[in-house]
Amino acid sequence: MGIAPVCPGGGRRLREEDEQQQAAREEEARAERRGYARQEAKAAELMARTDPDRAALARYSARLPGIERAIAQLADLYRTRVIVGWSVGDSRYSCGVPLVNDRGGLLAVFDPLPQSGPCPAFLSEVGLPLFFPTEERRERFEQYRAVGERIRASYSADFP
Repeated sequence: MGIAPVCPGGGRRLREEDEQQQAAREEEARAERRGYARQEAKAAELMARTDPDRAALARYSARLPGIERAIAQLADLYRTRVIVGWSVGDSRYSCGVPLVNDRGGLLAVFDPLPQSGPCPAFLSEVGLPLFFPTEERRERFEQYRAVGERIRASYSADFP
């Protein structure tokens, strides 16, 4: 009977490599979901631009307190023209205001409400900058998002 040689620390190294590979696969899957989510948001924006009633809603939203500052910051960040999207009211933005480029590409969301719709998951998935008119609104959103993430994590642990 032969005894297999044992490499000290070899099991730990293999486990670390497996964890790194798993993390890389998960990040690749997240990147793919982000791409799909951004494509869906752009399609929603382009569809909204065919509805003339949406233009009035976008003009109204462009006058919200703090939105001009958010638009200016995004324009500096991306070096492009930033406008209020016509897809205002889409549930994926959780009652927030989408800020888009001229081609309809979603760049950020202004003042999303944490308790409405599936949006906090969408916004987390797509990895967009979020802008808020006040620090209090940002803190409230972060608290609700943390609760939502805990609920989703416990649900996925219970039903893999």
